Amino acid sequence: MKEIQILKNVFISDLYCVYLKDISAVVVSDLHLGFEDEMNLHGLFLPKLQREHIERTMDAIIDRYSPNKIIINGDFKQEFSRNLPQEWDDVNHFIERYKDQAKLIFIRGNHDNYLTNILKHNNMEIIDFYEDDNYYIYHGDRDMSTRKITILGHEHPAVVLRDEVGGIFKIPAFVFNFDYRILITPAMSFFSSGTDVSESLLSEEHFTPVLKSVSKRFRAYGITEEFGLLDFGYVEDLEQKIK
Repeated sequence: MKEIQILKNVFISDLYCVYLKDISAVVVSDLHLGFEDEMNLHGLFLPKLQREHIERTMDAIIDRYSPNKIIINGDFKQEFSRNLPQEWDDVNHFIERYKDQAKLIFIRGNHDNYLTNILKHNNMEIIDFYEDDNYYIYHGDRDMSTRKITILGHEHPAVVLRDEVGGIFKIPAFVFNFDYRILITPAMSFFSSGTDVSESLLSEEHFTPVLKSVSKRFRAYGITEEFGLLDFGYVEDLEQKIK
């Protein structure tokens, strides 16, 4: 299944995005451009695969949905403390490639401390959140509660499957809380394997402050290459289902 409608006008997609039909917008998060350069500084040399992966996914998103807006919901780049050369190149390349295809809206994430400098170079700005009559979209690293449909990133959710000999397989996932209408998007980054939702969302410790005060009824939808989106049911039931 390529997409699942979870609310009126709200579709989750096997292309790691949320499609908001009524405002012709797609929402993506946690691209972490420049990840390879930042890892190189720590002695871990990775092939530069991220930009090609992001491009291929974004091209498919635009081809499928033809959105008027592309909302990048935080952690567009990787390095906290400065802008690395690869980040300048990758961010500028992304903007140049997509600025004429849709309106680009950048929301601040906890990794985006110095993204402003690159955006200013392109006559663009970064905002803390996006809000209209129906939606409230922010990265998730701060507590910004609302009664509107809320879309977050930041958690990098994944469904973790374990076999009898201890093998682990992570599936990037959307997570939706129907009680509070909070949707968490998977990381688009090629290198972000994800955080086990059965541990992170059911504990009292969260990356995302607002999740501490909501119900634990989260439903997980995994993204697979072979089958597209899979509904894994409620997170609290996952451990029993996958054994």
